[in-house]
Amino acid sequence: MLGRHPLIDDLVQHGRFPDGEVVLRAGPGTGERLVIVDGAIDTVDVPEGVRVVSAKELAAGRRAWFHDELAGHRWRVSARSFFQARVDGAEALVDAVRAATDDSLPAGGHLVDLYGGVGLFAGTVGRDGPVTLVESSASSTADARVNLEGLDARIVRADVDHWGAAHADVVIADPPRTGLGAKAAGKVAATHAARVVLVSCDPAALGRDAKLLTEAGYDLATSQLIDLFPHTSHVEVVSRFDRR
Repeated sequence: MLGRHPLIDDLVQHGRFPDGEVVLRAGPGTGERLVIVDGAIDTVDVPEGVRVVSAKELAAGRRAWFHDELAGHRWRVSARSFFQARVDGAEALVDAVRAATDDSLPAGGHLVDLYGGVGLFAGTVGRDGPVTLVESSASSTADARVNLEGLDARIVRADVDHWGAAHADVVIADPPRTGLGAKAAGKVAATHAARVVLVSCDPAALGRDAKLLTEAGYDLATSQLIDLFPHTSHVEVVSRFDRR
């Protein structure tokens, strides 16, 4: 069984929450914590400094977020935005993606970051040239605009399946557990990128996507497994595909 981070464990042990779903989020690099509850926030009792918001408030348009620090940068993460659950895991993914990108991104080269979330890869691997981040989540794209401020970054809120593909030197794709699928793989191929770095969170999806990318003109060069969730069946795989 995975141990909880002390910041979360403190909330579990000492917090008081209403009935219903409760989401606890924390940034180990900053110490900031955010609690999201289904019920009324006036029944919540948590340590001082913890931000509390209800699902109803979020649905009405209230914004709430916390910050974390990793890979040498500070990241804003909104209540409804995805972010890796472990700082060391996120840093391991950044290192693996950077290694897979290697020398394929020339100075000033264009990086496309598909399913880019709050900008983790665009803001680390893509800092030295223009980057296009594509993400369907409204909260994540709002965070990405903050996290990538000062970079040559274009942020597109769109479903990758319906994105108007642009030329790229390198594509990084971090799709959901279902994988790219045929439409998104076609968008990747339409960029004519010399290299594609695929981050897969399900081995079966990786197998399907590898077949699609191979049929689209790419060869699988390397795959690196990263065990973000020890003692579970879940693994992340960072794979490099080179255009034939």
